[in-house]
Amino acid sequence: MSSWPARPGWAIPLAVVATVLLLFFCGMRWTQAARLPISDDPEAVAKGKRTGKLFGIIFGLEGGLIGLASALLGHGGLGDWIAVEVALIVGVHFLPLAYVFEMPAYYWTGGLSVAGVLACLFIHPVGLRLLCVGLVMAAVLWSTTALLVLRTGATES
Repeated sequence: MSSWPARPGWAIPLAVVATVLLLFFCGMRWTQAARLPISDDPEAVAKGKRTGKLFGIIFGLEGGLIGLASALLGHGGLGDWIAVEVALIVGVHFLPLAYVFEMPAYYWTGGLSVAGVLACLFIHPVGLRLLCVGLVMAAVLWSTTALLVLRTGATES
């Protein structure tokens, strides 16, 4: 990354270790979820379809907004702001997902992401601002993932 030429040597190995650990725990949960019984309840099936449609709409809007805003920023010579814009849109998209999936933790994920990215805007050097945005998003998203994976394990019998 050209904006962060003096990256510490521990940054990439730490990111790899964190990613591998979380993928391992997510994989364990996934195999356990595959053994859950499938519901034939028509209400649950209808709710699942509605949830899927709403997720698709939200995800499509997120992708469209990211694409449009990135194109506009790039065309306007403001490419340094693309990462900030993407982080804000990703943070905001968690707010409707919290309602759709009935996951209160996503309200915190969205709120902390947006607040953290907005706080990073007060940092003037571009490289440092982008580093701040990346670290904020990483911390919030990894923390949410770890919390949900651990919570899932705690509620099993």
